[in-house]
Amino acid sequence: MRSLFVRTALACLAAVCACATAGHRPTPRSAALRSALMPGWGQHSLGLHGRGNVFLGLEAATWTGVGLSYLEGVFARDDYTVLAAEDAGIDVDGRDGDYLEDMGDFDSSSEYNDYIRRMARYYYPDDPEAQQDYYDRYSYYGDDAWEWTSSAAREDFRDALRSSREWFRRSIYIGMFAVVNRAVSAIDAALVGGEEQVLYTDLSFPGASDFSSLQMVIGVRF
Repeated sequence: MRSLFVRTALACLAAVCACATAGHRPTPRSAALRSALMPGWGQHSLGLHGRGNVFLGLEAATWTGVGLSYLEGVFARDDYTVLAAEDAGIDVDGRDGDYLEDMGDFDSSSEYNDYIRRMARYYYPDDPEAQQDYYDRYSYYGDDAWEWTSSAAREDFRDALRSSREWFRRSIYIGMFAVVNRAVSAIDAALVGGEEQVLYTDLSFPGASDFSSLQMVIGVRF
């Protein structure tokens, strides 16, 4: 499947490059294909450099945002990994999310196990065997045991854990915009392939002094 995708992409790239070297204005379909491969390429090939720069700028900003968000996630992950090793005496590499959440909520595995014991009694008040089975399934002991040196260290761990997850999620959400940008750029290139530009775009910041978000308006002229 991967090799088929690569061959298809190379064939598309060869087709648009052949059209480019032919020295004539690309068709709307060719321009759309170029913009699907690289946002703004189709617009530049049509001589609409301002519009092309908008899509290229969005593409650059998107992948910059992905990279920075991912790095922030890695830094936060390193922070909580170090905190766990130094202040809880445990290596959390490869631990699942539920385990990490429990570490962030309880000062020690003993405290957590007491909670599990209470839950077992709550769920199975008249069945000691079921209580023990529940406890054995969900309690932590041995290599899974931990004990924080302080509640402050545990809270720092929890904050770093949540921050890491948020940054990794953000990198995915930002990356999804690259797909949207390609789709819009391809549609725009196809629509403006003629003499009259039927699709217009506008970029602006919603707040006069707030540059944390960007507003993009896309419209069609009939």
